[in-house]
Parts: sequence; structure tokens; C-alpha cells
Amino acid sequence: MLGLTGAALLASGLAFAAPYAATAGTATFSHTVRFIPVRGSIAGVTASVNLDPANLAATTGSVTVPVVNLKTGIGLRDTHAKGAEALNTAKFPNATFKLEKLTGGKLVEGQTLSTTATGTLTVKGTAKNVSVPVKATLQGGKVNVSTQFKFNPFDFDVRYPGSSDSVTVDVAFVLNAG
Repeated sequence: MLGLTGAALLASGLAFAAPYAATAGTATFSHTVRFIPVRGSIAGVTASVNLDPANLAATTGSVTVPVVNLKTGIGLRDTHAKGAEALNTAKFPNATFKLEKLTGGKLVEGQTLSTTATGTLTVKGTAKNVSVPVKATLQGGKVNVSTQFKFNPFDFDVRYPGSSDSVTVDVAFVLNAG
């Protein structure tokens, strides 16, 4: 929690950059393989950011998605998705997003802000610059963060047999001060 001093500073508009972290976020995805829609989830998404709610442009940080935790509801499919041709989770257990720029604005208690996060997405050891839409809501000193975006897995050398060239990913987590 921010504490009384932090809450008073936020309320007065004299906010400051502070470390925030998330430890129990989730990611879901949808992808087509051999014309069959595949949905799945990944538990254990973490984030570490330096955030000034009054000046989002100064925000930096990273998000880690443990693709090794991927679950689609079919064990054999999960094993194939984690295999060397696809995600190769034995060598690359995480996908990461390094935040380099967040469009400006400020978080206001109870209001959802739509912004754009620009940074480096790394999947299976391949890094690409991306910009993704982000929604953030400040509530009680915590920041609820969510995004939905698409990417081409082939750009990251993810070659699951029969897979399409588009994956839709939803990521959500709650940032806590401290």
C-alpha cells in the first residue's frame, strides 16, 4: 500500500515515481492450428515497474510471462506447444516485454485510462519492437493493468506445425506499490 503519505501526495497531484510489482497475473491466448481454434492460459505473469501515476510517460519496467506454464486443456498439445519447434520452453521458459515508453497522461483514482506501451517483446529468444494498447485503473493504491494484442509467431521463430500466422494475447495483472 502507498500509506497515508503516498495517498496524500497522489490526492494533491504531487505524486512520485515508485516501484510497483505484480506477482499473480494471467495471460490467455487464442490461436488457430490446422483450422481449429485453440485457447489457452498461462498463470504466474509477473511485472516490475517504476511508476509515477501523475506522469505515465516516465514509467519503465518489464512484464514476464512464464510460457512454460502454458495450458490448453490437452496435455499432449501442451507438450507439443512447449517443444523445440514451437516455444522451446526448456531453453526459453519466459516471454518478456521490456517497457521503453508509455504514452503520457495520469492515473486518476477510479478511472480507466487507455494508453499505448512501446517496448521490446521477446519470445523464444527473438526480440522485436512492438506497441500495444494498455488499459490501467488506479484503485486504492493498486493499478489494474490489461492489454490485448496480436502478433505473428513466425516473427519469433515459433513454428508449431499447422499454426496460423496470428496469435491473440490478453494479459492482466494488478500492480502493488512497494
